[in-house]
Amino acid sequence: MKKMFYVLVIFVIITMPLFASGTKESAAEENEFSMVMVTNVTGLGDEGFNDAAWKGMQRAEAELGAKISVIETGEQSQYVPGLQTACEQGYDIVVAVGFLLKDAVTEVSKQYPDTNFIMIDGYIDSPNVASVLFKEHEAAYLSGIIAAMTTQSKKVGFIGGMEQPAPIRFESGWKAGVASVDPSISNTISYVGSFGNPGAGKEQASLMYKQGIDIIQLAAGGTEVGCIEAAVINGKWVIPCDKDKSALAKGQQLTASIKNIDEAVMAIASEAAKGNFPAGLRELGLAEGAVGYPMSVKESLSAEILAVVDDATAKIISGEIVVPSTREEYAAFVAPMLVK
Repeated sequence: MKKMFYVLVIFVIITMPLFASGTKESAAEENEFSMVMVTNVTGLGDEGFNDAAWKGMQRAEAELGAKISVIETGEQSQYVPGLQTACEQGYDIVVAVGFLLKDAVTEVSKQYPDTNFIMIDGYIDSPNVASVLFKEHEAAYLSGIIAAMTTQSKKVGFIGGMEQPAPIRFESGWKAGVASVDPSISNTISYVGSFGNPGAGKEQASLMYKQGIDIIQLAAGGTEVGCIEAAVINGKWVIPCDKDKSALAKGQQLTASIKNIDEAVMAIASEAAKGNFPAGLRELGLAEGAVGYPMSVKESLSAEILAVVDDATAKIISGEIVVPSTREEYAAFVAPMLVK
């Protein structure tokens, strides 16, 4: 028995450095640059800004070596607990996706001043929050031009999710773009009340198409899946928002009002990874290359349409055209006649 005891003691002494080494390795892993994304209620797979932001997270993983994770929320009451969980888990950056999380981030960022947040589509004046607002109205303005120069029925439409700032920016820019080509075009505006109801989107889009509308601009998150399905069934044009959704549209996507959310997430992550978290507000539009349309559009649209779009883009960047971002601004907007 004594011999066995001595053997055991010697074994423990020899192996102690191995166990210590393993502990240090785990601690090093915990100190890796890390990011977690908290989605809005539509979650991943929304073919919208959740997926676009996740693409930015994946880029941070591939290009910066970041440890990434996601917390999906099923309803708005889960926003605060989801953000609190992210903070408690010790991530370096918490990415909150969508303006619906703004109030929750405002609350939780005060509770966890040592945690840094990226707020997509909302502005929070806090030293630990990097806020990103996109000039969606500029992208939608270009989509409005393309639609107005394409429509055969002289009837176009807009379907939004909820009447919140970002969709209203899309709506305002869209109406201004159409009016800058032909103010006599009928433009029907509708909101379905949800960013996660494809059934309602399909029903509303189908109704519009049956009324003779042949192009619809969308700003409805996951609800857009149903709208796009209606476009395919009816053989009509659709213009999604946030990202290129041509794979879903099966030939019925005329263009898309794009926001490069992944680029914004990646840019802030790159600075933070170097130890310089860029708190404050970033407003990103055409001048920054943060909004626009898919490059594939250049292959499908006529040279005439592209020339007008390029001209409008240059005038927006120079400040000659100031695209309205609210309904009040649209009401005061004097549309330039871009097509003679």
